[in-house]
Amino acid sequence: MVMASSAEILEIRERQPRSLALNEKLDVEGLKAAIFNITGLHCHGLTKKAEGGFHRVYFAHCEGGQDFVARVAFDISDFRGTRKMESEVATIAWLTQNTDVPVPKIISYDPSTNNAANAPFILMEKARIPGLTLTRKWETMSTAEKALSVTSLAKISISLLKTRFDVVGSLYPSPSKESGIVVGPMMLTCNPWCFNKDLSLGRGPWRTQREYFLACIARERAWTVANGPAVNEKWTARESDIAVLGGASFQGGYIALYDRLTAYVRNVSGLDDAYPHSLGPFVLRHPDLDRPNIMVAEDDSSCLTLIDWECANTTPVRCAALIPEFLTYDQRDPANPYLREVYLAECRKTFPDLFAASEMEKNTRLVDLELACQLMSIMRSPEYAKAAIEKVLRV
Repeated sequence: MVMASSAEILEIRERQPRSLALNEKLDVEGLKAAIFNITGLHCHGLTKKAEGGFHRVYFAHCEGGQDFVARVAFDISDFRGTRKMESEVATIAWLTQNTDVPVPKIISYDPSTNNAANAPFILMEKARIPGLTLTRKWETMSTAEKALSVTSLAKISISLLKTRFDVVGSLYPSPSKESGIVVGPMMLTCNPWCFNKDLSLGRGPWRTQREYFLACIARERAWTVANGPAVNEKWTARESDIAVLGGASFQGGYIALYDRLTAYVRNVSGLDDAYPHSLGPFVLRHPDLDRPNIMVAEDDSSCLTLIDWECANTTPVRCAALIPEFLTYDQRDPANPYLREVYLAECRKTFPDLFAASEMEKNTRLVDLELACQLMSIMRSPEYAKAAIEKVLRV
């Protein structure tokens, strides 16, 4: 896998101001025309199926009973511009070419607004996307049906753990158009509270875990020094937060946290030790392996497709060797303890050592460290951020 520099992949300093608004200039008739231009089939109707924080999804009904899925992006004037969609398309293309991971088949895409629809969109085959999200089907599924889905998801995770990359970053089309897909700077998480990140700060790619973690801390610290804490614009600091963070000021408290974590990451032993198997050191990870992004067939709970690969990245192998969060955080489902064991049992068939109980503890600690270094939790509350870091430091 070729590694590309930040300069090659992203013109970091030439960014438009952030906007989280929907692209209300979407031309519905223009989208139909664009679908005809791509497929040669007249589109006689669009049915909006879903709307999330970043996209609208339509079923496009075309002549001859052919249906397609059109996912229309919101305004692209946030800091990632068109590269977000290009990275997702490159990731899906790489997975299609190199793995058996079930992903949508992309027919065409346009990451700009310079098209008939006046909006960025991806057009996909509907046949490759089962009818329901796992979220919608989950509550009506029997435990046996859930076990079928969890087993299939474990097999998908195994396929992702078999991928191999030399650096941490995100996938992009090669700038040269000759070397296929390359690993370039990490596409930052899609969470809206992260939109105030300065892309001139370090985003990789990185060759070691330690390099990756230290760069994440340095990026957050530099932003905080220059601009104050990187918090959700809807969330403001309270006087009590200063005491929680232990600094002389709200900003100083954050900086003190970063400095403590930096010292820990620099000195902790074994961080870059090779894991004793033939894979890695880095593998491809889905950015949000949760039920809304898992499509399942209405009549076959084992038939899954993973969607929404925006902000996917390569990551240390241990950071990907975990039980999906929805099997751990949802305490209401009495089947979850059993389903966790189903997931682990399937993974242990291929990776008995990596998913052994003792190794799972190490995997969890590394994920905790990754979270603390990126400090995404700091956008929510200083109490959570302080707890996340001190959990790593074992204070």
